[in-house]
Amino acid sequence: MDNYPDNLAPEFDEGGGVATPFEEWWPSVSERFPRVPKQVAKDWLHRHWSHSPFGWLPSPAYYFELVSWPTEGLKRIRTGWSNFAAKPDEALAHGKYLVEEHHREWGFDLVQFMIDHGTFPVPPVAMDNNDGHLSFLRGAPRPYPEGYLLIEGHLRFNIATYLAAQGRLLSQVPFWLMKRNNSLQEF
Repeated sequence: MDNYPDNLAPEFDEGGGVATPFEEWWPSVSERFPRVPKQVAKDWLHRHWSHSPFGWLPSPAYYFELVSWPTEGLKRIRTGWSNFAAKPDEALAHGKYLVEEHHREWGFDLVQFMIDHGTFPVPPVAMDNNDGHLSFLRGAPRPYPEGYLLIEGHLRFNIATYLAAQGRLLSQVPFWLMKRNNSLQEF
């Protein structure tokens, strides 16, 4: 978020992964992201620092709400994996591959967790863009469709989409829902 300010960046290892442990990093930067819940900071900001296609979003413009999302409503969430299409065919196909092929041959802890528990180990992040505001924010790299957009958790979402289609997901799953606050006009 906030275009990943250099002065807030964690350190990276040679492979480009984050080297600074979250518990060391977050206390030193959390005041800069007062609306971002700790769990969202860990799984989106810290783990994806400078790699998220939504890193340009202004953090003061949003707040986060942990919600219970009906599984049959997963198809209402548009994902960049499917180029934000109304039907997430590519996401579904990738989820099927991860569950039915990759996991069987190589194992994948994330897939196994979701099969065993019927839910996410960590809630993904979706944004309420039903008003279409995202396309008009300063810095938006492209137009975005109205609706709910997946911001973080693409692999989890793809796996969940496939498991839901197979009737193997709980009827409700957790999501962090980003909602714009009233001061969005400033951005």
